[in-house]
Amino acid sequence: MNKRATAVLIPLVLAACDTPSAFDGDMPAFTETRDGATLRYGQTAKLVTKDVQFDVPVQWEITVDEPETERAPRSASEAADIVCFPVTLTPVAVGEHPVDVTVALPELSLVDDTLNANTASSQYCGESAFSGYTPDLTGPQHGFVASWAGTAEPGVVATGVEVKTRDATVTFQ
Repeated sequence: MNKRATAVLIPLVLAACDTPSAFDGDMPAFTETRDGATLRYGQTAKLVTKDVQFDVPVQWEITVDEPETERAPRSASEAADIVCFPVTLTPVAVGEHPVDVTVALPELSLVDDTLNANTASSQYCGESAFSGYTPDLTGPQHGFVASWAGTAEPGVVATGVEVKTRDATVTFQ
């Protein structure tokens, strides 16, 4: 009886330990925004990111809205104003895979023409909790990126947001 039980259990244990393979499923048709494109605030970019282990793709629609300037709180001692750029990341399609993965989020950078700009905590503008964990990708995610203007020296205040993925860079201005 013991030999028979062992013979049955070994293949079950080995099957349970199989490592999932790279993503090879189908995704819906999706036309990505051209690399290097400049969009106006309120327009939508279409970009794809993937996780690094299994290449599971997520098709995103990304919108950056017109920035709003607010008086900086006292806790931002060197800043006179905070410039808040509202961002919406909407997962349009998520590749199906046998394990849950975390895909790279589109990278959001503040720019002024071609320069990197001052960056402030997005918490000065409101809640920002973007997630790339596939079970969380069920609807639009709203948040902010923030810049600042200084009290004595303004620094480089952002006039736009650059969105980067592995394959494309899109700028909102």
